[in-house]
Amino acid sequence: MNNFSQLFPQDLYHSYVIEGNPEEIIYLLRIYLEERGDINKYSPDVMLNLYDSFNIEDGHRIKEWHQNKATDGKKKICIIGAKFINREAEQTLLKVIEEPTENTHFFIIVPDSSLLLGTILSRVQLIKNLQSDNKFEDKIAEGFIKAIPKNRIEKVAEIIKEFKDNENSGGLRYYAISLVNGLERIIYEKWKKDLNNEDLKFILGEFKSSRDFLSTPGCSVKMILEHLALVL
Repeated sequence: MNNFSQLFPQDLYHSYVIEGNPEEIIYLLRIYLEERGDINKYSPDVMLNLYDSFNIEDGHRIKEWHQNKATDGKKKICIIGAKFINREAEQTLLKVIEEPTENTHFFIIVPDSSLLLGTILSRVQLIKNLQSDNKFEDKIAEGFIKAIPKNRIEKVAEIIKEFKDNENSGGLRYYAISLVNGLERIIYEKWKKDLNNEDLKFILGEFKSSRDFLSTPGCSVKMILEHLALVL
């Protein structure tokens, strides 16, 4: 992924549209803003949501959030990842972007910025064609694998909670698969240096099974990730 520090100055513009994969960029962006001190992810001053389709009700919720003052008097950050935004919802977003409150910053991530209203694009900083290079998968995997089993279990609970305990969420399954992919790369590199290590071969097999289960509707993401937390 392009270096975010080169894309976002310390003094953020009030609104950005980012063209790329919403399911990945919202989490990479959140991690970046956390690391530089703009975000405390559990603060009510941060709104982060991933939508298959962003509708008028979603727009009204963001408008209401926007009207509330920051609880700590600092920045308010809204990160929206959407595969599709309908026209009515775009009009609501436009009204918010047209009248930004002080120290409030919007990041709207869509696969194709050309589908947005020209009036929105004229009021934002546009970042086109932001490409992935596995950094998201590697970053979340590295923190997970370094933790002790107890802390990994706690991390799984945090992940599930972040998606409002909705195990049918496409965003949750995408996050879980990304974590598995990153973990698999780390273990595979270790196995290449020790091809006779049966424990590593077993874990690599568990990653394949976990990815298959995560692609199956109805399978519990929580149980799958907890299993991996213990076998690593």
